[in-house]
Amino acid sequence: MKITDSKQVNALKALAVSPVVALLTMLAPAGVHAAEAAGAGPTVQIAKTIPANIKTTHAPDADPGHYQVLDGTHFSYRCYVPYTLKTKEAAVEVCEIDPVKLQILGWPETEVIHLIRGRVTVTGPGGETASYSDGDIFVLPQGFQGIWQQSDKLLKVVVRHPLFWKD
Repeated sequence: MKITDSKQVNALKALAVSPVVALLTMLAPAGVHAAEAAGAGPTVQIAKTIPANIKTTHAPDADPGHYQVLDGTHFSYRCYVPYTLKTKEAAVEVCEIDPVKLQILGWPETEVIHLIRGRVTVTGPGGETASYSDGDIFVLPQGFQGIWQQSDKLLKVVVRHPLFWKD
């Protein structure tokens, strides 16, 4: 099922904000960002760019139980983490991801994603698709199975929980 009705799309976008608020409300009291501890203030501004010194990570073409790259693409990205809870339960990342097509076998984290730049199409196990682009916010739930496909580089801000990949 492809959602094309603008009212349905807007309703889904509105629903995506609720999990963001709930997740941050639940987890925020558990940690203090290093900037706050150093006296920089009670909030952390998240830049919508990747610092030039962040190197590209070339992930394996397969992570058993989690993903497999498809169609000769490779999974490479640049991410920085401006905020992590002290408990290491959740983090905010800003990531630039090169074009890739992934068969997601069972995603180990919930990701609340805000696309800053780019386009991605996500296809569920039943063939239902949703496409997202600049400015969209959506949730990739823990345990998701399906296809993640992007033909161009994208930039996203993401809240991840629980942290499976901790490096």
